Amino acid sequence: MAKMRVGILHNPLSGRNRRKPNLFQEILSRYPEVTCAEVNTPADILHALKIFAQGQVDCVVVNGGDGTIQATMGILFHHQPFASMLRLAVLPAGTANLIAGDVGVGKFKPQVLGQFLSEAQSSTPKLFIETRPILRICFPEEREPLYGMFFGAGAIYHGTQMGLQTKQSVGRLGEWGAGLILLKFLLALAMGSRKGLNPIGVSVTAGESPPVQDEYLLLMVTTLNRLFLGMNPFWGTSSGPLRYTSLRVPYRYLWRVLPTLLRGSAHALAIGNHGYMSENLSEIRLRFDSGFVLDGEVYSSSKPEEPLILDCPGELSFVRLYTE
Repeated sequence: MAKMRVGILHNPLSGRNRRKPNLFQEILSRYPEVTCAEVNTPADILHALKIFAQGQVDCVVVNGGDGTIQATMGILFHHQPFASMLRLAVLPAGTANLIAGDVGVGKFKPQVLGQFLSEAQSSTPKLFIETRPILRICFPEEREPLYGMFFGAGAIYHGTQMGLQTKQSVGRLGEWGAGLILLKFLLALAMGSRKGLNPIGVSVTAGESPPVQDEYLLLMVTTLNRLFLGMNPFWGTSSGPLRYTSLRVPYRYLWRVLPTLLRGSAHALAIGNHGYMSENLSEIRLRFDSGFVLDGEVYSSSKPEEPLILDCPGELSFVRLYTE
């Protein structure tokens, strides 16, 4: 890996940056050649990336949360401000930091950014690259596609809304807060409660298979290798870039299969007839009348009678620090 020309997108309104607004100020003062752009909206990010492209930046550090990273990926793929795709380095500056938990450069500390900027200027940097596919959501209406790395519907949508409502309490705990919300979700299932867990009707077209209409408690599609708290509830064996898992109602044997499934391993009882499905796909079409989540941000489709199309438009490379 050769020397890199680095630009930084800094979102001062992201969770951790809001609480520690001057955390990286002293480190950045040591690297005046590094362009740092303050961003908040997608328009800000697009403007900054165009300036970075003119300056021949080939690695962008995103100092923001999952929403900032998602917006950056969308602009890179949809607007294509660079002649060739650059590399990203992600700091966990948000609340949940789902993406940074999988492909982040390191911890949210000044010395991490300092070490990264130092290594980026070295002719033999102690950095490594991990590549991930990117998830694209195409809408039936005239609307820009969304780009990200984690899609969720059903209970995930309702759980995210709960997290947003408690952002000053449970939500501030990051992935531990997400773990507490998951625990509440599992306890509700164990006690037979349906509060906030009502199944949604979804028509699912997985790859070349015919559409299947059913009631689902949750659906998720990701290109990440790790979710919060190290969970990996995907056990499909095919080679598609989109990792898809769903839980249909009625389901059976949840408590017997759950520990195994959360580790990404198949279980003999986790089969379609019992409500479980996990596949690796190139494309999936979903038709449902409910909201959904992409990288922690909540969305809806204005034409629920038409399917959302989830596919993979390409890959991104993420630069990370070697850790002892």
